[in-house]
Amino acid sequence: MGFVRNVKYFCGKEYVEMDLFEMADMRERGRKMRGKKINLSSADQVRRNRNRAARTFLQKVHTNFTANDIYLTLTYDLMHRPEDTKAAKRDFHNFIRRINRRRKKLGLKPVQYMGTIERKGENYHFHMIISGGLDRDELENIWGKGLSNASRLRIHDQELMQKLCKYILKEARDKEKYENTYICSRNLKNPVVKKNDWAFSHKKLNELAGLTDCREIWEAMYPKYEFIEAMSTYNDMTGWHVTVKMRKKEGSA
Repeated sequence: MGFVRNVKYFCGKEYVEMDLFEMADMRERGRKMRGKKINLSSADQVRRNRNRAARTFLQKVHTNFTANDIYLTLTYDLMHRPEDTKAAKRDFHNFIRRINRRRKKLGLKPVQYMGTIERKGENYHFHMIISGGLDRDELENIWGKGLSNASRLRIHDQELMQKLCKYILKEARDKEKYENTYICSRNLKNPVVKKNDWAFSHKKLNELAGLTDCREIWEAMYPKYEFIEAMSTYNDMTGWHVTVKMRKKEGSA
C-alpha cells in the first residue's frame, strides 16, 4: 500500500493552497517531489496541462501581487500602431523602462508584471497584472500611444481572479486566431512549496474527500487560516485528490 502526500503552496503572506493525494509507491516517501505519472488521453492531457498552467499562474499572482496592485490594459491609437510584434514588444519594454524611472524617483521598487501582448489583425494591445503605486492618469501619460485602462486588482475575489488568469493565459496560447506573446518581469517570486508524507492516513484522506464543503473542518485543522474553497476528485488509478484554498486570517502571526 502507498501513502498520502500533503503539498502546501505558500503564495505570499496571505494565500495558501494545499493538495492531499495518494502516492502508490512507498519508495517515494520522503523523497524529492516529482510529478505523478498518469496515463491520460491526448484531450485529457491538454485539459490537465491547461488547468495546471492556470493554477500555477494564479499562485504566482497571489505570491507577487496584492489588492494595491492593478489590472491594466494598454491599446494603441491609429497614429502609434506598430508594424509588427517586434515593434510592439519594443514599445512595451520602453513603457516599462519609463515606469521604472518614475518609480525610482518616488522611492518605489522596480515594477512587477505578468501578462500578454495580443494581436488581432493590425491591432495590438496588452493585458497585464502590474504593480500599483502610480495612478491611472500617470500610467496613461507614460504609455503615450493610446488608451490605458487600469482597475484595482480584486485579489480577494477568488472566482474573479481565476477567470482573469484563465483569460490572460487563453490570450497567450490561442495562436490559431491571433499572434500572442506571454510577458512577465524577471523579479517575480515563486510560491514556497512544502510537503509532508506522514501527516495523513488513507482513512483520513477518504474522510476529507467528502468534507470539501465543511468550512469548520478545515479551519479547525488550520486555525490561522480562513477557508475559501475545497474540491475533491477521484480516479480509479490514482485514488482521491483533494485541493484546499485558504487565506490567512487578519491578525494571525
